[in-house]
Amino acid sequence: MTLATLSYGIIAGLDRMCLPVLFPEISLDLNLSLVSIGTIWGMDPLAGMFISLPSGLIADRFGLKRTLTIVCILAGLFSALRAFTHSFFSLAATMFLFGLMAAITPAIVPKTSALWFPKRYLGLTNALINTFWYFGSMTATMLSATVLSPALGGWRNTLLVLSAPAVAMGLLWLTTGREPEKSELPPASVSSVPFKQAFFKVIRNKQVWFIGLIQLAFFGSNTGLYGYLPLYLRNIGWTGQAADSAITVLNGACMVGIIPMVLLANRLRSNRGVLAFSMVVMSASLLVLPFVRGNTVFGLLIISGFIRSGGLAIMTVLIFEIKGIGSTYAGTAVGLATSCAMAGAFISPPVGNSLASFAAGTPFIFWGALPALALPLLLFIKGGSSHEEGIKVVG
Repeated sequence: MTLATLSYGIIAGLDRMCLPVLFPEISLDLNLSLVSIGTIWGMDPLAGMFISLPSGLIADRFGLKRTLTIVCILAGLFSALRAFTHSFFSLAATMFLFGLMAAITPAIVPKTSALWFPKRYLGLTNALINTFWYFGSMTATMLSATVLSPALGGWRNTLLVLSAPAVAMGLLWLTTGREPEKSELPPASVSSVPFKQAFFKVIRNKQVWFIGLIQLAFFGSNTGLYGYLPLYLRNIGWTGQAADSAITVLNGACMVGIIPMVLLANRLRSNRGVLAFSMVVMSASLLVLPFVRGNTVFGLLIISGFIRSGGLAIMTVLIFEIKGIGSTYAGTAVGLATSCAMAGAFISPPVGNSLASFAAGTPFIFWGALPALALPLLLFIKGGSSHEEGIKVVG
């Protein structure tokens, strides 16, 4: 579990989230427009559209240790390649390569919890996985542009240094990681599943598709916000350090809030209810964001980040709760939902950024509308009650 959470925090958090705060420096160096930046930021999830479902199939077939050993090493190498780019096209290409590995982690790392832990711990373990993502993201947004870049001589050296931990994680998986013995597996789980069996079992399940569409809106909204907020705050007069700190504050609020929100879902015995509340707050905060200034921005980010933080962990548990999925097809099911999420994360940033031509705050209106439009889909998801399904968080 430690290896899985660190891998997720480093690849999907540290190496991915260092880029938004470095975009102002990169855009000056490579002469990039706002739409170009949005497109580059969207190349990562574009890769996820193609790799998330196959990665789930691979993890279900070959196991987590072998899969994550290769993923971590390649993620570090592809992340480092971004430092050697000199144009929009080369940076977009290397972002796509890195995205192939970064998008795999949210698709297969949650399988760790389904494979190693009984149902009553699934909410808490998935909350811990996402806590490390927020920690990695906070570290990236707090240090990359304001500390590491000046100290290391620019954004290129910063990317090189931040790529090393992913390679180290791959070596740790190789030397210390292991698969559970059959006696350690939860009931009804298996160590490997044929590709065809897993694919058709999951692809025909409407519940997985509904959660995937919700994740499309959720990730689309989040990815657009993370990529644009530092640029937006600079454009309305904030200093670079203050603008970057807004993302750090948002990630900090999410990191603090995720476990309490998951525990709240357990206490109320309603994963869907807490997820719906999170989506409403997420939508409302983005719709309000263009109209607030100064410290009110920080207050809005703290409140919305805390409340919506449990959304992804709860959606993962909802997938595990689906009849016939469980730990056996967890990788494939999460992979399919993640493919949908990455489609939203790819389309959302350039579309939202292009709306800035009307007014600087217009992109937030677009991103705020996405969770609101997806909210009715929760009505089509059966179950979702931690009490009814026997999924109980023990804190």
